Amino acid sequence: MKSRFYLLTVILLLQLPLFAQKARDIRAYKERAGDVRQEVWAWEIPAFKNGAGTKTDNKSSAVVIARHIDLLVSSSKKLKSMGYDVRAERGKDLYYANTFREMVKINDKAALEEYSQFSFKKFRNLNSYFHRGLATTIMGVRVIKPDGAVKEVNVDEEVVNEQDGKQEKSKLAIPDLQVGDIIDYFVRVEEQKDLNSAIDDQLFLLGDDKPIMQYSVHAEISNKYFVRYRVSNGAPDFIVKRNGEGAEFDLLVRNIPNAPVGLWMSPYRQLPMIRMSIAYGTVLEQDQMAGEIRKNPNAMEAKKVLLKEAEYIDRYFSTQPALTELKFQVKNLLKQYEKTANRKIPEDSLPYYTYYAFRYLVFYRVDAADKIMVGKARNYSVPNNRRFLGYLHQVMQYMDVPVDYVFVVSRYGPGPADFLNNGDYEYMLKTKTAKPIYLGADGVFTNCAEVGSDYEGQKAPSIELKKNKKQYNEVNAFNEVEIGTSKPEQNTKIEKLEITFDDNMQLLKMNRRITIKGHLRADEQKRLLRFEDYYESERKQLGIEKSFMEEFADSRKNRSLAEEYTNAFEKARQEQKDDFLEEIEEQFDMKPKELTAYKVEKMGLRHSDPDLVYATTFTVDGLVKRAGNNYILDAGKLIGGQMQVKPEQRDRKVDIYQPFARSFEYQIELVVPKGYTLEGADKLNQSVDNECGSFIVTSAMDNGRLKLHIRKVYKHNFETADKWKSLLQMLDTAVDFGNQKLLLKRA
Repeated sequence: MKSRFYLLTVILLLQLPLFAQKARDIRAYKERAGDVRQEVWAWEIPAFKNGAGTKTDNKSSAVVIARHIDLLVSSSKKLKSMGYDVRAERGKDLYYANTFREMVKINDKAALEEYSQFSFKKFRNLNSYFHRGLATTIMGVRVIKPDGAVKEVNVDEEVVNEQDGKQEKSKLAIPDLQVGDIIDYFVRVEEQKDLNSAIDDQLFLLGDDKPIMQYSVHAEISNKYFVRYRVSNGAPDFIVKRNGEGAEFDLLVRNIPNAPVGLWMSPYRQLPMIRMSIAYGTVLEQDQMAGEIRKNPNAMEAKKVLLKEAEYIDRYFSTQPALTELKFQVKNLLKQYEKTANRKIPEDSLPYYTYYAFRYLVFYRVDAADKIMVGKARNYSVPNNRRFLGYLHQVMQYMDVPVDYVFVVSRYGPGPADFLNNGDYEYMLKTKTAKPIYLGADGVFTNCAEVGSDYEGQKAPSIELKKNKKQYNEVNAFNEVEIGTSKPEQNTKIEKLEITFDDNMQLLKMNRRITIKGHLRADEQKRLLRFEDYYESERKQLGIEKSFMEEFADSRKNRSLAEEYTNAFEKARQEQKDDFLEEIEEQFDMKPKELTAYKVEKMGLRHSDPDLVYATTFTVDGLVKRAGNNYILDAGKLIGGQMQVKPEQRDRKVDIYQPFARSFEYQIELVVPKGYTLEGADKLNQSVDNECGSFIVTSAMDNGRLKLHIRKVYKHNFETADKWKSLLQMLDTAVDFGNQKLLLKRA
């Protein structure tokens, strides 16, 4: 099953890194699954009972006839005393159950593919250093045919267990599901753990890319828990009823229209929703009392929570044993650099050098005890942001670089006014220098002073924590900063292509050089760079005399490791060619016939030299077709495929959240073969330039060469809904260009 936004809570539960239980009692699981299916199918919800006879809109790919979420948070012991069939295990006093059920009418092949297969994990180990627990996932599926016949899928027989690394994953294919059918399915997640374990935040999202005829929620939460929830974007409120054991929360909404959630939307900010946070007992730091229900926490509560979080992180990392060594190593690296460069680091450059030294220690340094990891997988390493910045904050202070903590929300997360808990915020650091520098930690190649695109244009509270223990941090010490927004020319991809025909007029040979700047750079860095290269580059930049390979070779104990790394580097080099082939295929929507050369010229590792530059030479087949004595060239395909807006997405009533302002430029020289003339070049010229974007093509013949210059620009990262037609104009023009052809006519 494809991931869908409205399934966020359930999908997150199913995709966490888990370990299959050892020899779990399968018989007990099947018995429990049978009881749950019997319970869920017996729900007295009219929309499910009468769903088969409901008239639906057949214009949509699929229609959700009914969707229901049932949530139960209580004590295992209490449920057992009330007769619930729940196995209460020793040390696991909390019972949490989340059931997601929906009934969907399948109207076309796209929906059929979406619902024809499900993937889940039956068992999850929730044990951690501090907590113990286990989770079980149960599914039930029924197919309702147009004649009303109901066929329940025997999940236990149809499911196939597969090994996904060290974890076992179950896949369920739905037999005999066809267009015109209704699928009625549910996913139940049950967890039993100790009372102090975290409970996943709940999201009730009133919107989807398909219409929802009825959406309902029923939640029962024990009075042992503190409940905080927020109603956002015009969503209706729960009906809340208290009883002696806790509270019940109910919600019923009908006729929710579809929304283009898959195209430039920020559902957290644009769709009606209720978010809920559930915590056990009393947490004095946040004034949380067991049994209390708090709706729509205010801005002051948000700042209190953020201040406590910052103080905790500062206190925690300042006392970590590893900190002393980190401080020493960073300072030593910078001293070593000054000695090698024979110059002192300027004061205004100190934050940059400190950041790169710290990044080197976290991502690039190699120890003999490390697992050998030098291929592409290493490039996708992502730090724990709080941990990375927690240590970096201490190191910056040690190097006499004062910094603020900045709490920023993603453009794709809840807005600052929609605070629920500290998980809504991500951290950055900001230097208190003449020109403030923002410090983040997206990954291996994050440059100093690089701000993630998700945070552009956002207002964020910032604070410098008191150094003196006798002074106290205060909520009113927060300042508000606004993160800047990048321009299209800062996030650009420039392709230079020289194209020639082979002797048979079938293949195109392309010499291609790519320069990528800004936010567009990271994906290709992760795909194309290799550790051997960027390690060497950073080692030399920092003035480190010996590589780890040289140190291993000089060590009797680790000499064999040098040979192992040499072999690993060679394997990574061989795999790199496949990654370049993949990049070309993605760009041109076809596999190259042959890749004859590829090279990374610049890696873009530092703010002082931030561009990624690489070159490839390859041939492609399929862009030239014979027409008698002449040939037709798919000229529009030379810049790759263009985004097409689906018919159901063309009428848009919601604002447009684009990833970032960006531009794409193509400088193409096509060598016309001798004995041929080129016709139709003048028809390639295009010019659309409006408030949202532009697509401009110019062409000219010069000494037997067609010179094409194409530039496509998305001018902003956000547009209001009333500007959608202007953006469509640019997108449609690009699609039209993609269909343009040239005639090579024999002279």
